[in-house]
Amino acid sequence: MIDSTDSGATMPTVSLNSFLKILSKTSPQKVAEYGRYLKPGGYDFYWMLKEALRARTLEGKNFAECSLPISKINRITEKKHNLDALKSFEKWINPITDTEFFDVPSAVISSPGGTLKIKLEPSFGYVWEGQRRLVHTWATQSPSLTQNLAACGLYLLKENLCLAEFSDCIPSILDLRKRSLFISDAIPRVVGPMVASELAWADEFFNAQSSAAA
Repeated sequence: MIDSTDSGATMPTVSLNSFLKILSKTSPQKVAEYGRYLKPGGYDFYWMLKEALRARTLEGKNFAECSLPISKINRITEKKHNLDALKSFEKWINPITDTEFFDVPSAVISSPGGTLKIKLEPSFGYVWEGQRRLVHTWATQSPSLTQNLAACGLYLLKENLCLAEFSDCIPSILDLRKRSLFISDAIPRVVGPMVASELAWADEFFNAQSSAAA
């Protein structure tokens, strides 16, 4: 699902989840996926889920209050997937409702060549046994969030968000489809070059498209 494209800008903007999804694909598939961002438009399928997660954690609202806006979504498929993800989150969070939650930083980073932007927007932070964690959520239907794919996301979160007053924080990705939490205790060294390679691929693709259109 396309998340957004900057209106009037030449630099497409994707969510972290969309970037990871594209990263998992073959080169021909990447051409098709990145090609979708050459035109303005797009829609964040899970924007109401993100609002609900923040309300549940940072605002202390209960499940019924958080699910009410989602229940009013007109698109049946969108309503179902957002509500299913929120129900899964509720099962995950119930054992830790007494913990401390905190607001988290966000950022929009650019590829080295400046052709692509990636939004880093964790949903919330919480404290677990004295450790502060930033939680990014994954509700994407396909592909499955593997350890290697999660590591790429954790790398970007750690390098760009765990800074200054958040330097003590540990980034994590909560897979709402499996209710499993991926944490960056030790990110393999190969992950950094892997992410850099993907960003270079994107730069090459968008530069080629720009040259062809000139």
